[in-house]
Amino acid sequence: MIKSLIVEDEKHAVLRLKKLIENYFSDRISIVAVTDSITEAEVLIKEMKPDLVFLDVQLKDGIGFDLLDKIEDKMSFEVIFTTGLRNYKEKALDYFAFYYLNKPLDEEKFKLVIENYLYKKTAFDLEKYLSFKHQIESKNVISLPVNGGYEIQKINDILYCEADGSYTNFHLADGKSHMSSTNLKKNEEILKEHLFYRIHRSTLVNLKHIKSYNATSGKIVLTNKKTLLVSARNKKSFSQLLKLMVHTIN
Repeated sequence: MIKSLIVEDEKHAVLRLKKLIENYFSDRISIVAVTDSITEAEVLIKEMKPDLVFLDVQLKDGIGFDLLDKIEDKMSFEVIFTTGLRNYKEKALDYFAFYYLNKPLDEEKFKLVIENYLYKKTAFDLEKYLSFKHQIESKNVISLPVNGGYEIQKINDILYCEADGSYTNFHLADGKSHMSSTNLKKNEEILKEHLFYRIHRSTLVNLKHIKSYNATSGKIVLTNKKTLLVSARNKKSFSQLLKLMVHTIN
């Protein structure tokens, strides 16, 4: 059973969420708690350890993003924003949200989003994912902007990519770095076919350049001795991914 937490300060919105979950997903999703406070939500997340959090943007003691900032290193759940505010969608994506639903909640849209979440939660197969990546890995270069023009760069020479607002810094094996005017999410769509993995909201790493990984601390050491950290919410899936890579090599 998926444990969910509702963080919402409008009573009618809470009732709507409860009704939709009870009507369509009561056999798969339970509501462990409801709160209208960021402070209380932080405590509930630590105690209840929910799998899914329905989060409003505007709350009585701040905004939903404040909550995510407070517990960034402890996030092991997915977030679905539910809000009447329509100008925070891009920011929600920066926070790695699963989805951004506008209020009043549309019944069919809600059902579709939750079904998609449940499918990814239960059917995600890392081994097939890796196999797929190996099969489609045919393009090996990417063009990076340099001095008003472009430089063709081998993808295998990219160590990691780091978000800088709406820009992305590409850090290369030769010690150089190049900034792209595209955001990290767009670059992730391109590089995910080449064994790049998003270890953090702001970091995309080339798995081929990982020298060591400490599963306890979440610390990665790259081939150039650079140290990166895997976010708390990604530690489990990242460890599984590395195990599969070892089995594939062996």
